[in-house]
Amino acid sequence: MSDGPHRSLPLRRHWRDLAERSAKLAYSPEEVAEALPYALKMEMREVPLSEIRDILGGGEQASLFGDDRIQQLEFARSGAAGSAIGGVVIDCAIEAVSSGKTGYEACEDSLTAALDEYARGTARSTEEHYQRCDASMRTIDNVRSRLTLARQACDFRAVARDLLTGVRATRTAAALPKHSGLDEGPRL
Repeated sequence: MSDGPHRSLPLRRHWRDLAERSAKLAYSPEEVAEALPYALKMEMREVPLSEIRDILGGGEQASLFGDDRIQQLEFARSGAAGSAIGGVVIDCAIEAVSSGKTGYEACEDSLTAALDEYARGTARSTEEHYQRCDASMRTIDNVRSRLTLARQACDFRAVARDLLTGVRATRTAAALPKHSGLDEGPRL
């Protein structure tokens, strides 16, 4: 017998933890919501943020020409090869440059938009996975509504600021807390 569809979810461990929390009613909505920023920070570990920040002008060097920045961002895409979120970040950065933004504002806005977009996409794929696994409609509805609540509760701009200032998640330091004590169960 399986421990649930979240075990076979074709995503990384931090996303499977979020899926498990969204499917099991033993986790409060706050516990589901705390897993989303953690998963996003874990996913962002392979994105070349310092390079993107430098291209957008939030770092040491800034380009004066928008077309040049777009070309540099396209070149930086090769540094994020194989990273789905890296491609989304670069796409959002190109959109920010195209709308005339530069510097820290462009970095923060593009990262905020990328985090929101990636969280939406991951929530959709998680829900689809539960549907393919023939989970009950009640479970699918729970997953959908709890992931939506987690996205609404997530301050993507704060997560973007953390990432831009160098606060990244590590497996050991920022691991999601497991409430295993007798007095740490779900609230009544």
